Amino acid sequence: MRTLILSDLHLGNGGPYDIFAGAAELPALFDSFTRTPTHVVLNGDSFDFLLNDDPLAVDPQRTLEQARALVTSAPTAPALKALGRVLAAGGRATMVVGNHDLELALPDVQEVIRSALGQPAEVASRLEFRDGTAPLQLEVGGSRVLVTHGEHTDVANRIDYASLLSSERASRFRYPPGSVLVKTLLNPLKHQHRMRYMDLLKPDFEGAVMVALGVKPDALKVLFNAGTLTLIRRLLENRGLAPAFALEPMDAVGASDADAHLARSLARVDLKDDEVDALLSVLDPEKLNAFDNPEALGRARLKLAKAGFAFYARLHRAVAGRTGTDYFALEPGKDELAETARLGKKYNPQAVVMGHTHAARWHEGHGPLYANTGTWISLLRLPAPEASDEEWSEYLAELQGNPSLDPVKQRHARLEQRFTFVEVEPHASARGATLRLSQWTEQGPKTLRSADLPAGS
Repeated sequence: MRTLILSDLHLGNGGPYDIFAGAAELPALFDSFTRTPTHVVLNGDSFDFLLNDDPLAVDPQRTLEQARALVTSAPTAPALKALGRVLAAGGRATMVVGNHDLELALPDVQEVIRSALGQPAEVASRLEFRDGTAPLQLEVGGSRVLVTHGEHTDVANRIDYASLLSSERASRFRYPPGSVLVKTLLNPLKHQHRMRYMDLLKPDFEGAVMVALGVKPDALKVLFNAGTLTLIRRLLENRGLAPAFALEPMDAVGASDADAHLARSLARVDLKDDEVDALLSVLDPEKLNAFDNPEALGRARLKLAKAGFAFYARLHRAVAGRTGTDYFALEPGKDELAETARLGKKYNPQAVVMGHTHAARWHEGHGPLYANTGTWISLLRLPAPEASDEEWSEYLAELQGNPSLDPVKQRHARLEQRFTFVEVEPHASARGATLRLSQWTEQGPKTLRSADLPAGS
């Protein structure tokens, strides 16, 4: 059966935090796969259960309410109905749990999703759910394709499935640090300060907070708790030490894993003494001398913002000289290739497909082919790697003046959509399959890369 693989849709509840950008395009993509039976694999973060102000806890009743709000929202409902039409045409679907929709592991939530497909129960039952305790292994035309969301390699977003799936979930399970940062810092920044671009920097949550410090540091002053401030202060003051050593003597009360991840990231920024003093002054309500050295504060903000954007830039960008024509690169990084090699050695697939990073990827070489399906949220253009501090200052000034990313005001910080997916089609007359990385456009699918996969031995 032909297979369609997508990830990181981040379907929302229609509220102010929503980031899904393909309300018209996703139903059209699904409808294009109703002509022949298709297996649709939604490979993690299909929904976003973090885009609300509810407490961060797996409360059964609250989680059901969140699920109902998601499936009935104006952007999400048509996509689910279109997925139902794929099932009605003889297809099936698999939803893999991701770090933004780990609630899909709960049976009651699964029934809410099935009921939103607009199909009879026998058709809706063709949608199955899988947790991420092991990769999904598909066979298409005799070719083995391994599918995993990818959060298992990200310490800030890794899911504790043993606790999540336990009967003692309420007392044992703790959300990963990345989810905590979304709720406690990124959502308030979007709500109180209209910093819409915060979510576009996922999954690098610590980097997103550093960007916020660079653009508007006083916005975080009221959000950091005492434990976080103590961690940050001590790590910055001991920034010449390895973060693990600097953390040893800390006794901050209330400091969480999320705080520690954020503090370590801040500690890696090359700040001078006067820049550290200026930054701590603007963060600490008891110190009011930040403007005594505005030049140092300006340098600190610039360094923090550039460091915060660095991971996002490495994921997405490759520039041909100064033209920037090849803005979003498909070549993966070393960590992605290493994980592909590890999975290849363990499972012996012909291809490995991941998501999570929001960066579409393609690599052919020794071992299995690697593809990343990208994301269906907007992508943010950044200054060129060789951009001057003046150009970066102009970019940050635009973000400060246009935090909600009003399209009319976009000059440097511009949004783009790149709706990518993977299709695996069995060969008609021989064993094996063709795997394509494609982009959905107004004219339909556009193939970005394609390769034939041999049948497994």
